[in-house]
Amino acid sequence: MNGPPSLLMFSRASTPLVRVTGVFAAASALAALAGCASSRGSMEGPVVAEAKNLPDHFMVAGTGIAQKDEPKPGEGCRNPMLDPRSGTALNLMRSKNGTGDYQVLGLDYELDSTYGVDSRRLLRIDCSTGKALGIVDQ
Repeated sequence: MNGPPSLLMFSRASTPLVRVTGVFAAASALAALAGCASSRGSMEGPVVAEAKNLPDHFMVAGTGIAQKDEPKPGEGCRNPMLDPRSGTALNLMRSKNGTGDYQVLGLDYELDSTYGVDSRRLLRIDCSTGKALGIVDQ
C-alpha cells in the first residue's frame, strides 16, 4: 500500500458511494426513458380510420369455457373483449375515462387484421357499451 493513509481511506470509502451514485443515475435515466415511452401513443390521438365488418358490440370474456358477458357502465375497460360472432379477441393496451384501445388478436392470439386494424393501429372501444369507435394509431 503506497500513499498516505488518509488518501487510501478516502479512495476506499468513496468507491461504494460512486457505485451507488452510478446505479441511482442509471435507474433515473431508465425511469425517464420509460416515462417518454409511455407518453407515446396516448389516448388523446384521434380516430384515423373507420373500422369495418364489426359486430353490433363486443362482449367481455367471462369466466369458464366460451363464456361472454355484456359490458356494463361503471366497470371500466375489461380485458379481453370478444367478438360474439367469431370469438376474435381484443387485448386492452391502454384506457382512459371509459374508452379503451385494443389490439386485435386472432383465434390463436396472433395479431390479426380483422376490422381493418393493422399491426400499427388499435381498435378504440367505448367500454360501457362495447361499441367500436374507430381505429387509432398505437
